[in-house]
Parts: sequence; C-alpha cells; structure tokens
Amino acid sequence: MINFISGLLGAIIRVIYNIVGSNYFIALLIFTFLTKLILFPLMLKQLKSTKSIQKIAPEDKRLREKYKDNQQKLAEELNKLYIENNVSPWAGCLVPIIQIPIIFAMFYVVRQPLTYVLHMDQNQINSYTARYLNVEESQVTEDIAKSYEIYVANAYEDEIGLNLDMGFGLSLGDTPKDSIPFFQKDETKRVSKWTLVIPLLSLIFSIISTKVSQKNVQMTEDQAEMQKSMNIMMPILSAWIAICWPLALGVYWLFGNILSIGQQFIMDKLMEDNNEPKKGNKKLFLGKGENND
Repeated sequence: MINFISGLLGAIIRVIYNIVGSNYFIALLIFTFLTKLILFPLMLKQLKSTKSIQKIAPEDKRLREKYKDNQQKLAEELNKLYIENNVSPWAGCLVPIIQIPIIFAMFYVVRQPLTYVLHMDQNQINSYTARYLNVEESQVTEDIAKSYEIYVANAYEDEIGLNLDMGFGLSLGDTPKDSIPFFQKDETKRVSKWTLVIPLLSLIFSIISTKVSQKNVQMTEDQAEMQKSMNIMMPILSAWIAICWPLALGVYWLFGNILSIGQQFIMDKLMEDNNEPKKGNKKLFLGKGENND
C-alpha cells in the first residue's frame, strides 16, 4: 500500500518537476502546497466538527455523569445528542487518517528518488551505487542501494537528470545529522552545517503551528494535559525527522507547517464569517410595534 502511494506521489512530483524546469526544490514546494489545498475542505470540515462538539460539550458531560453506571443507555443518549445536533464524533479523525499514509510515503520518496520519482530500474540503481561506493556491483544489495539512493542521486545528478540543488550550497539530498561530528562515520556523507537551519526552522514553525491550531479551542482538564504533552512531543519529533532524514523531507515538513499556519487563519476567518449574524436581520426578532431600545 505504502509502495503504491509512494509511486503515485513520486510520479506527481516528477510531473511538477518537468513543468517547473527541472527544479526539484520548487517542485517539492508546489507539491506540498497542492496536498494542503486538496486537504483544505476536509480540514475545514474537521474544524466545524470540533466547534460543534464544543457547543454540545456541557450536555455531553451531563449525560456522561448521569448515565455513568449504564453504558448502554449512555451510548443511546450520546448517539441521540449527536444526531440532533448533526455532529459526528469521528469527523476529526478523517484528516489524520488520510495524512498518515502520505507522510509515510514521503519518507520513501525522499529516501529513494531514483525508484519513486524517476522509476529507474533496480539494476541500474545498483550499478550507480557500486560506482558511488567504489565496490563491485555484486557487493551491492537492494537494501544497501536503498540507503545510499539519495546520495547517489546527489552525486550523479547531471548524469541521472535529477537536480537536487536548493541553492545556497545545499542539496535536498543532504542529511543534517551528517554535519554533526558525532554522526560523521562516513566521510562520503559529510555536509554543510547550514543544513541544520532546516531542522531549527521546523522546530520553530511546528511550535507556532501547534499554538495557532489550538487558539480558541476549549478543552477538558484531561484533554489539556494530553495536549500539553503533544505540544512538547510534536515539535521535537518534527525537528528529529528534519535532522535524521534528507533535507527534502525537512523542507516538505517545514513548508507544510508554514502553510498550516496560514490555513488555520483562513479557516478561523471563514468560521467567524459564518457565525456573524447578517445585518438587517435584527428586525425579524422584533414584534410589530416594538422598537430597538
């Protein structure tokens, strides 16, 4: 399943790459934007569902306390409450369920661009890997080829036809952890310390994105405690991924967080506009002969 999704995402990136004049960095940014654009209606639906659940939260709490010793009755009453208010308690799960396989698939795409973006034959990939490692081709297994594929693509980008240059002396094939002396076990993988800027920015924008997404969201004490842990773990996870994987994934993650911040502001604005009473409707609530005092 993940291989299929990876192949599909890789093909989409390759089409964008060809359209923008063989610029993999720009292609990756456009791809990230398109995924956010496609998921926007679902994100908006998720936000509306969250707001709806917040409105019925007091009644939800009352029912849980009233029928805490009768789970069957509680389930019936909660189901009735959700139906009457047109609320789906599972609507908020839809976007994460869709995003998770995309994120996992992107791990494979950025690690193996020759396989998933260029759809290169495995024997040809093994041949380039052997040349890169200066060993016999028979010594290169498929697992070894996978682990070096992004570096091979970077080393022979002109020959292979996949430009990973980001500008500023950085490549989307560089892995930030390889710039840290403790991790520099392979001299062929040493990269610039400027690559660490991407994990740092990922950490910062992940924190901002988390804060913005929780603005005006009411939570119970248990939810607040759980969210506090997530507020710490998610930015750290974001930075760790950006450090340990090629810059292509860090850029995808970072730009995704930046777009999420803008997306949240747009959704909040749309929700505000939908909740504002229309001007001129006040008279509908006034009886005949009443004034506005």
